[in-house]
Amino acid sequence: MKQDLANEWQKLKAKQEALTRNWSSSGNQDLLHFFMEILPKVVDADRCSFFIHDPVTDAVWLQCGTGLKERSIVVPKTGSNVGRVVATGRHVAIVRRDQQSEFAKQVEETVGYVTQNMMCVPIRSLTSNQVTGAIQVINKKGPNGYLGFTDADRILLERVADHVGMVTENIYLSQEMVTVSDKLRGKVDMAEWVIKMWMGFMGLVLLAAFGVIVHFTPHMLEILRR
Repeated sequence: MKQDLANEWQKLKAKQEALTRNWSSSGNQDLLHFFMEILPKVVDADRCSFFIHDPVTDAVWLQCGTGLKERSIVVPKTGSNVGRVVATGRHVAIVRRDQQSEFAKQVEETVGYVTQNMMCVPIRSLTSNQVTGAIQVINKKGPNGYLGFTDADRILLERVADHVGMVTENIYLSQEMVTVSDKLRGKVDMAEWVIKMWMGFMGLVLLAAFGVIVHFTPHMLEILRR
């Protein structure tokens, strides 16, 4: 009976681990792309983008966006509206083009798209108070689109941000794990180098000691004969 339960437990554990691996590799991306496609329809926006905070470089990069490739945009935390959202944890909304940051205007020239109004809300970690990313919607449509996005839009975006918090945190933690892994690998390599150097040094010490013994042994024997 116990063996049967143990076997069943191992099967369930293997399925759970396989599901976790598959979700980590594809589910995170698919869910963000799903929200990227439906959010513009829900808040009547022309475009939507998801950004991830990179703890390694402390910059913010594009995970997915309407008509854009992953990591095609890297946003600094200073000098950009999206970066300010990640840095402060507070939403930012602009209703006029002259409120755009200089960095955003440079991006517009690169991608060939002009932003008239925009709203961006932070995505927070579910396990800490860190901001792991941001959701941005651009150019409100409809007859009152020139007024920009509303408080109702902000509330809805914040609710979506709560739901995708786990996704962005998984990506965020993956970046941290790579960094820690690299650091550990560097420390292991350094430790191995130190050990090898120490062993080499000790080898030289032993060799020198052996040489001293060989050199002075005849003299010691001569002294003992006396």
